[in-house]
Parts: sequence; C-alpha cells; structure tokens
Amino acid sequence: MKKLASVVLLGSVLLTGCEDANEIKEDAAKAKAEMQKTLGDAWDEVKDTTTEFKGESLDELLAESKKLGLDMYDDGKEVALDAWIESKEAAGELTEKTKQKAQELAEELREAREQDKDN
Repeated sequence: MKKLASVVLLGSVLLTGCEDANEIKEDAAKAKAEMQKTLGDAWDEVKDTTTEFKGESLDELLAESKKLGLDMYDDGKEVALDAWIESKEAAGELTEKTKQKAQELAEELREAREQDKDN
C-alpha cells in the first residue's frame, strides 16, 4: 500500500510538474509573442519616424538651398551691375582722356604743319 501510495503521489507530482511545465511553456510563448509584437511595433515606429524625419529634413534642406541660391543670385546681380556701372564710368573716363589726347595730337600736328609752312 505504501508503494501504491508512493506511486500515486509520484504520478501526481509528475503530472502537476508536467502541467506546470506546459503552463510555463505557454506563458513563455505568449510573452515571446508579445515581446515580438512590441519590438515590431517599436521598429515600425522608428522606421516611420526616420522616414518622416528624412522627408522633413530633405524638404528643409532643399528650401534652404533654394533660398541661398536666390540670395547668391541677387548678390551676383548686384556685383555684376556695380561692375557694369564702374566699367561704363571707366570707359567714359577713357573716352574723355582719348578725346583730350586726340585733341592734343591734332593741335601738335597743326603746330607742326604751321612750322613746316613757315620754314
């Protein structure tokens, strides 16, 4: 009888242990599934945020680049206009100096001709 009670007791312990092991396995599987879902959701959120960040950053970068390009274009136009005005003024001065020099040369030629006539 003692042996039978021992076998029954041992069987009960084994069955209880097996049931506990199965429950532990099921709990572990549920926990694993929940963890995978949580990690998947977190990863999806990271990807979405990264894509959103890249999109905003790229748009901001393009807008800033366009603004800088337009500023540089405007500055270039100012520099070109200033250079053009300065070149016109310089050309005007050269033209005036050229006229003066031409008049001086013409005067020298007249004087030289008059001296030749006198001699």
